[in-house]
Amino acid sequence: MKNPAKRWLEFALKDKTMADAGYERGEYDLAAYHLQQLVEKSLKAIIIFHGIVVPLHRFKTHIIGDLLDILEENGIEVPSFVKKATSLTRYAFEVRYPDDYVPVSVEEYEEAYEIALNVYEWAKGIIEGSEGGKGI
Repeated sequence: MKNPAKRWLEFALKDKTMADAGYERGEYDLAAYHLQQLVEKSLKAIIIFHGIVVPLHRFKTHIIGDLLDILEENGIEVPSFVKKATSLTRYAFEVRYPDDYVPVSVEEYEEAYEIALNVYEWAKGIIEGSEGGKGI
């Protein structure tokens, strides 16, 4: 059976693929949503990797800051470049539904892309062992 944390990273990478496709079509709003998902799934992969047990309602959140809180509450040092990802939470809500819709500029997307990729690479480094961890 595949390592569950690595499986979460694989799903995160699918969101990067979707973000790239949206960017190429000029759909920065939907692409930004997938960047938020990339970050969310990367952080959840770390939670799983470390064997952190939290109530399901806390794990199922789309709020990046809440996931970072879970990591820090469990003794995981979160670098400042990862904390920047809290700005991506808005894409989980503002671009998905017409009532909440706020457009995303190419500049906003490109900034979000850099942040999201940094978070993914950080998570991947932890899970693949370059930064340690308890494993599962």
